[in-house]
Amino acid sequence: MAVEIADIRTQVLASAADVDAGRADVRPVLRALGAVGLLADDDGADGGLLPAVRMVRRIAAGSLASAFAVWSQRMVLEYLRCCPPSVDVRALQDLLRSGEVTGATALAPAVVDLAGRGELPLVAEPDGDGWRLSGPISWASNLFDDAVVVTAARAPQEGRVVVLFRLSDPGVDPGPVPELLGLNGTGTRTLALHDVAVPRGCVLTDDLPDFMALCRPAMLLTQAALAVGLADASLAESGAHLTGVNAVLRGDHEDLAGRRDGIVIALEDQASSQSGTGRARLARTRLDAMAVATQAVALETALCGGTGYRAGSTTGRRVREVAFLPVQAPTLAQLRHDAGG
Repeated sequence: MAVEIADIRTQVLASAADVDAGRADVRPVLRALGAVGLLADDDGADGGLLPAVRMVRRIAAGSLASAFAVWSQRMVLEYLRCCPPSVDVRALQDLLRSGEVTGATALAPAVVDLAGRGELPLVAEPDGDGWRLSGPISWASNLFDDAVVVTAARAPQEGRVVVLFRLSDPGVDPGPVPELLGLNGTGTRTLALHDVAVPRGCVLTDDLPDFMALCRPAMLLTQAALAVGLADASLAESGAHLTGVNAVLRGDHEDLAGRRDGIVIALEDQASSQSGTGRARLARTRLDAMAVATQAVALETALCGGTGYRAGSTTGRRVREVAFLPVQAPTLAQLRHDAGG
């Protein structure tokens, strides 16, 4: 695996600037990972969570955009692993594992809904033994070609269902591709759903709280890996600039590297054992990872000076990348709430 990841990371680094700017997209990386079996989700009882955490971390050190796409792909596979779909839909898992079809997770509104701070914008109306969906999805990524989208919707009598549909399904209307601060090659856009048919076989569960609790460890630990990978890249770059007057910041660098190492130990322990993965502990792990990434990028910026302030520099790209971390659901505010303040 190490050799394969190293080869793919070279590809990731070579395309990072173009993917960030939207001149290229993330699909070649997903296909490269799929071709060597690195998107597999069935390695042991934990679904291969530790390998996934390590993979996301390594890719994020080269490109947060590519790693974010891997996170989305891996989470859709996790949803299907935790709530196996019908036989008719099961073939989708092979397509997702190969990277030939992209997976989009559109569950940010579910996080808000379960926290009691809003309701799901999608409405599910009964249609035989299935549903018809209508409403907006304000943000989803990996929306390429015939992507598999997993989302939640409100059902009658205060019910909530988690379903999947295809981007090409009748009634799915993709919005224009927005210009983002970064991560422009991630296939991110809005969707409007108009009476989209969801057969019973595409319903993953009608128990949203249990579903989110089941998937939360994989979601938050791989999100933490995104931040740790970004911190890795910043610490490596800033470490090369600790000469001359910059040597006065060596203590800051060593402190951040030590904190990063401690987070990695906690992250990998949670991913491998599934112990200590209560809601508050998971939120704290991701908060700690975001904090060290933010501070590592700030240190890199200070050490690189004017060179790093150029928009086309790798340092400038990481400044844009780190700005995304608190936006990704669960957001910074939601994580602090879950962690107990």
